[in-house]
This record gives sequence, C-alpha cells and structure tokens, in this order.
Amino acid sequence: MSKLAKTEIKIIDLEIDTEYTHVSNPVHHQEFYCRNITAQCREINQTTGIIYAHPDIALESRHKVFKHDFVAWDYLEDLGHVIEPLENGSEDNSNLPVLQINIYAFFAIAELCRIFQGVYLKDITELIQHPRKNKGIKQGRRLITYTQQGRKYYDSLIMPWFVKLDRVIYHVSICFLDTGAIHGKTSYSEFCKNSGIQLKYKDNFTKEEKARMFEMYQERPEDFDNYALGDLYNYDALQGNEKAFRQIYKSLGLEDYFTPPKLTIGSTVAKMFEAAINKLFSGKYGEKKVISKFCQYGSADKLKRENTTACLLAKVDGGRCRNNRPIETVHNGVLCDIDISGCYGEGLRTQIYPLGIPCILDYPKGSEHNKFLTLRKFLKKYNSEFIPGLWTARVSLKDNYQLKYKQDYLMSWLPPNNISSMVTDSDLESTDQWWDIDNVGIIKIFKNEIHNAVITHDFIQWLDNVATPRQRKELLDNLLVYSAAWYPKSLRVDSIDKLVDTHDNYKPKNTTEIKTKGKKRIKVSIQDMCHSWYGVNLGELLIDKLLIERKKYPKKTALNNLFKLCTNTVYGDMVSPYFKVGNVVVGNNITARARALAWCMEKGFNGWQTITDGCTFDLSRVTVNRDGRKVTGENTVEIYTDTEQKYLQFKNLMVETYNQYTDNEEEKVSKSEFMTVSHCMDANGYEYLKKDFNQLISETAYDHLRNLFSGLDVLHMPSKDVYGASRIGQFSFEVKGIFNNGTFHGSANYSLTDKDTKVAMRSYSKTPKSIVTLEDGLSYEDTKIQPAKEFLLSLNNPYIVPRSKVFIDERILKINDYRNHADTYYNSRVLPGNTIYNPRILREFSLSQFTFNTYQQYKNWKQEYERHLRRYAQSYEMFFINKDGTLNYQQMIEEIELAIREGNKRFSDTKRGKTRHLDRYYSDHDAKKCLDETRKAIERLYKG
Repeated sequence: MSKLAKTEIKIIDLEIDTEYTHVSNPVHHQEFYCRNITAQCREINQTTGIIYAHPDIALESRHKVFKHDFVAWDYLEDLGHVIEPLENGSEDNSNLPVLQINIYAFFAIAELCRIFQGVYLKDITELIQHPRKNKGIKQGRRLITYTQQGRKYYDSLIMPWFVKLDRVIYHVSICFLDTGAIHGKTSYSEFCKNSGIQLKYKDNFTKEEKARMFEMYQERPEDFDNYALGDLYNYDALQGNEKAFRQIYKSLGLEDYFTPPKLTIGSTVAKMFEAAINKLFSGKYGEKKVISKFCQYGSADKLKRENTTACLLAKVDGGRCRNNRPIETVHNGVLCDIDISGCYGEGLRTQIYPLGIPCILDYPKGSEHNKFLTLRKFLKKYNSEFIPGLWTARVSLKDNYQLKYKQDYLMSWLPPNNISSMVTDSDLESTDQWWDIDNVGIIKIFKNEIHNAVITHDFIQWLDNVATPRQRKELLDNLLVYSAAWYPKSLRVDSIDKLVDTHDNYKPKNTTEIKTKGKKRIKVSIQDMCHSWYGVNLGELLIDKLLIERKKYPKKTALNNLFKLCTNTVYGDMVSPYFKVGNVVVGNNITARARALAWCMEKGFNGWQTITDGCTFDLSRVTVNRDGRKVTGENTVEIYTDTEQKYLQFKNLMVETYNQYTDNEEEKVSKSEFMTVSHCMDANGYEYLKKDFNQLISETAYDHLRNLFSGLDVLHMPSKDVYGASRIGQFSFEVKGIFNNGTFHGSANYSLTDKDTKVAMRSYSKTPKSIVTLEDGLSYEDTKIQPAKEFLLSLNNPYIVPRSKVFIDERILKINDYRNHADTYYNSRVLPGNTIYNPRILREFSLSQFTFNTYQQYKNWKQEYERHLRRYAQSYEMFFINKDGTLNYQQMIEEIELAIREGNKRFSDTKRGKTRHLDRYYSDHDAKKCLDETRKAIERLYKG
C-alpha cells in the first residue's frame, strides 16, 4: 500500500511566516548572506502565535532561538507536545502512520528555506535541485508540493523524516498551502482585506524600513512583534474568502452548485463558470459529464495536443501593441489618454458561448503536400455556415509571397517548436514583455508578410469596408487557410433539451476507405461526430450579473474587488489550457474584436501607441478624409510619413463640440485658441475638465470613428450596456486623463505630464534603484533613482539624451531560476526565496518601436542588434553619440526607421553603413566597464 494512500494520517495545520533582511550593498560585500531574523508559528485554532529567533541572530536575539531542524517541532513542544526527531530513514518502506504538516503561507517561496535548517534544509534543497519524476516542489503562480502515484495526484510530499510525537512514531509529510495566487496579483494585506480580515499592524513599517528589518527588530521591538505576528492569518483569510464566495454564488443564483474556492483565482472562477453551465442543464447529466461532453472540444488544452494544423488554433492572440508614429518622440499639446471602457468585460458580454463540438478544418502537420484553400475559396465554401463571433481561422500568405500593398492590421505568429507546452497570455500576467517569451513564439506585425494570423468576422468586415479594392483582392487570393474552427449555423439548436436529445440519439459512424484513381491509392477517413450546439450569451450567463452585483458595493471594498476580479478572470479562463471550459473560438473573437476597435482608434485618432485597449492622441489633430479619399487600410500604414497631407488631413476633434457645450459666447473658442484654452480651463473655472465633459470627449471620439469607418460592427452594431440602455457600437470609451506633454518610446513606453507624470516602461520596474559608478573603484550609491522615469522625461529633448548609469535590480529567486542557473547558485549560499541582484543598463534603443516589412528582415536586425548588445553593452546608440557623450536619440530613430522602411536587411547594409566605415564607431557603452566590474563583484558575492 502506498504511503499517501494510507488512511492513518494525523494532520496539523500551522501558519508559518518569517522575517529577514539581506545584503544592503551587494557590490562591496565579500560573501552573500541573507540574515534570517525570525520565524513565527500559529496553530490555526490558537488565537496568537509564537515568535522564534532564527539561529542566524542567536547572539542578538530577543526571542527563543529555534533549535530543531524544523521550526514546527519547537512550536509543538511549546504547545505541550513531546517531540523527538529521529534519524532519517527510507521514504517508501515504512509502514508507520503519517504526520502531515500543512503549512499556510503567503508567497511561500519566501518561507521555504527559512523554516528548516541542518539535515532537513539539505533534503529540501536536494529535492528542489533534483526533482523526481513523481514528486517534488515546484513553483508557478504559487509554491506547490506534490506527489503522483499512478493517476492520483497529492498536494503533500513524503520526506525521509521521522519523528516521535507524544510517544507515537510518525513518517513526516509536508504540504504547502500558498495563498499568494488566490486573488491573482495581490498583496497579503489586499488578500486579507478582500477576505474580511483586518490587519492592524501591517503599516507599522515603511518600505524603506522593511529593507532594514533587523534594525527594526532591535530598535522597535513592539512594532516588530506585532507586525510579524500579523502575518499569521492566511487560514482565517481562507475562511473569509470562502464565506465571500458563498455570498457571490448566492447573488448569482448558483448557491446549489457552490464549490469552495481553489488556491488560484483562475481555478476558482473556472468552477464558478462550470456551475453556471451546469445550472443550464438542470441535472440532465452529471456535472463533470456536461463539461467533458459539451465544452472541452473547444479548449486550448484539447487543440494544442492535436498532431494536425488544428494545434495552431490553440493560441489565443492578445491585444494590439504597436507604435503608430515611431519617429515622433515628444509632443506638446492637448493629449488625451483614452481607453476602451471595460474592454474584455464588454467583449465577453456580447459574446455567445457555444456548448457543443466545433467543426475543425485541419491538415497533416508539417506536410509539404497540403492543398490549403485560399481565403476567397474558403469563404465561398463555408461562409454561409459562419456566425459572427463563432468562427476563427489561422491564415498565412503563400510560400515566398510578399504583399504588394502594405498592411498593419493582422498580427503574425511564429509558433514555438513545441506548441503542446505553450503557455497563454493569462499565464504571463506577471511578465513585462509577454510577446518576447520563448515558449509563446514571436508575435509581430509585418507590413509585407502574414504568418499564422488570426482572422474572424471583424477582419472580414475590415477587408470589405476599409481595405482598398486592390488590397482586398490581394489578401483574398494569396492568404491560405491553414486551420479553422466554427460552430455551424445550420446545426444550432434553440434549447438545452434539444441539444441533449440530439447528442444522445446521434449514432456516429467513422469510416475509412482506400480509393483507386489510376495509379494513385487515396485513403479517405471520415470521423463522424455530432456538431449540434447551443449558444448562451456570456453576458446573460454570468458577466452582466457580475458587473451589476459589483456596482452594489463601493469602490475598493472587499466585494467590489472580488466581483471585478471574477469578471476579469473569466477571459483568462477562456484562453487557458488548464480548464475544459476554455474556448479558443470565444477567446480569439473577444481579442480580435478589441484589436479591431484598437486599430480604428490608432488610425482615426492618429494615436501614438496602441496598447491593447487604448492609445494617446492630440485632441486638436485627429484623422479625417481628404477630398473624398477614404481612410483605408493602405494609406494609414505609414501615416506618419504623410507630412504634406497628400492623402489624409487632420482636424480638431472637440472645438465644435465644446462651442455647442457652452452657452456663454465669451467662452466659445476658435480652433487656434483651443490648445491654449484647454491648458488653462481648469484654473479659470471652465467646465472642460469636469467628468461630464470627459464623457462628452468619449462620445465625440466614438462618433468620429463611426463617421470615418463604415460597416464595422464594433462601431455600428446596436447593443446595450450592462443596465440595458441602448447604444450604437459594441463598446464605449473612457478618458483616463488629459495631459499637455508626452514622450514616447518603443512599442508601449511613455510618459504623460500635466500636474503629475504618468510613466510606463515595460521590463523596467517603477521601484527606485541603487546606482553603481566606477571612478577610483566601484562606488555604490544609496541615493536611488527610477531609471525608466528619468529616461522618458529626458526624451523631452531627444537630441541630447544622457546615457544610462548602472543600476541594480533586485528580485526574489524562484525555483525555476534557481535550477536554470545551477552553475551560479548550487555551490553558493544562495537559496530560493533569497533576494538576488542583477546589474543593468537601460537600453535607449528598442527594436519593438518599428514595424518591419518581413520576418526575415526583423530576424536579421534582431541578430545584429543582439550581437552589438553582447559585445558593447549597447546597440545602435554607439553610432549616434554627440561630442559631449550624450545620445542623439532623434537622429538614431529617424535613420533606423527609414532604413527599415526602405527594406534594408540590417543597419550595416545602409548607405551610411557602407560608406562611413561603421567599424570606426564601434565602441563600448560608457558604463560597460562599470557594468562588467559590478557583475564580477556580484559573482564573487555569490561564490564567496
């Protein structure tokens, strides 16, 4: 009988947390250390916990130092138990009963290696370094201990430890219950607040004081103890969370289908979604059978395992992310930061969720003999069966074909080698640049090529109404459909009863036949399945109820936060490979719908950067038709080059509306006055910046796009908001702010300034960083800066941009990074959960700023760019350095954008590269030597 299958198990539930501090100056220390200060424990039925000093501070402790190899043994002794740890033995051969210690913690990786010492710590690190096939410790959204026995999966882990507890000898098992992902990306205090647990002492220390926790331990003992003991309420928060979700289920009318919340919000909401579906069937099937019979065939998990081109459908493309005006760095004017209001939530509300088995058009994967249909033939053959929102396809251009008429609507996807292991966008929420992750592949827009692009109803409308006739013809005749999925119009049933009856009475017959055609032998296989399906509106099923219930609670209250979290997570579940309720047809239509409106915003507003659901634009300069020439998918690809306005014109969006808005003739403004007046309206008491006028901007902006682009459902389809009010278009806009200055960088980095500055720069944290300089040796500066903010603000004068200094990034070492960098960490004192250091230089040049013509061109530039980075710690910046050492950023991006637009394969192929002997300009970044020395210092720190 296997160990975990035993019925004789004693369980002890403990809250365990730790406090620690780390190296304050990683450059000048000779050896890495992380000073563990305390470990505190609380059995879940005890009202308060006990603080133990870690042996690291034994000589300076105020508390009892824990002496056992596992702090839990010290705690159980202090509760009155008799504990005697025994020598390690065999993990599998013992017939002893099991003592399972359940450890409740938030972000448990921080505690993992701090609550053990001696032999126990050695066993833990050995298991981390060398996980076994059927057991180990892993970390995704949360820390997981696991054991697999056959088909059974346990969340506990048998260790080679034995202990005598109250005269009974037990084999020890540990189970970490990490609450860090229960509410997505939230802090411990937010998790507790959302669960109805008040933490009185969580704000005892500032962020700066937390970095000096040992000083706080010594200087402010009462504050420290209260703070430390306040972190021992994860179990109570779990109970509060369950209570809150019972209330949520009840408010949704799903109380009879309640499932206790899981340890990740994705799993919790997936169960809620399953409950809503099962309620539709009213017990006609078992709950699991409903999901497996009517939902799983459209999921990413099912499709990514297919050995045909159907696996291409498993990827749900994310939002549009593109720099529409790549050579414009700084702008002063009336800048409006505008978003699609509730983008994915609204997309979900209008979406039909199909219950049934989709039709899949696919071909053998990797075959050279596939006869793909052109998009024109595909639509002619199947379009009569398509329902908007319920079909999707992946298309690529014919081999070696390049578009004559440029486009920037469709995104290309170059898949990873192993699609079956591919993660989804929702798995990468904590990553700053999800589009660069290796196991997602490459996602880019190319002007003259299209690879594995998603198309839906929204693209066909764009093709029919916005593309030029010659562009439309080229795409219809040269795009090949590699794979497609749809729920056929003719097989839609109008009730759950009919769906059940049709599937129950259907008798499939799979056939295979060998046909002879001359000398050919053709194998014809027919897989017969019932494709009848029933559609339920996601708004009616769940989303509208979630949105309406949320409005009943004030903002930032617990239930308001939880209802919002549930709404946002439904989309993640739709695209996730982990849940059978996921549906890639639904997911791709939701994101494609958002991308369609984002494209219209980018072009119609002449916006700078499109980031999923919004962009920034100048209210006084939006795009309009010129002399009967339409705004099309062709003349907007390089809109920033139309400096003489041959094809398009620009106008003030709001001046006419503003003059209609005010009755006071003295307040009416002319177009020339608008920019100046808008800057001072708030100070002079005008109505402009009030919420009602921001709403007017939103409505006027939507009207502008409707006038510019005809035939698109996202703009013209009648719909209703969550309260049932009629509107035109499937979305509405929300003004996030009005600014008078902006700088723009890369594909999604910007600073927007008015009274305050709004900054976003992907892959660069907003947390202040320590600076390292090299003069008479390395100098570590405690004065911290925000490199991204300083750089973006410096772009206000893009001709003289100061170069970046070396700064230190800090992060918690996670298990996968620990394993992937074994040479660095395994023989050091560094353990998972420790703070590690990464010296960096901000990169002023970004390839993502530019839209390349072809994949091969992008690949060539990327190789050259990365080669320079590796060798010189900078890329093309070195060719644009001013005499005073500053960077002529504007000249750099203008030259490089022109080179890319003209089709140059790399910078060295440009006229400048060939005639001016680029090798004369090859040089290290000014801070490279400092960077190298800092890296060496930190390597010495790890190696001791």
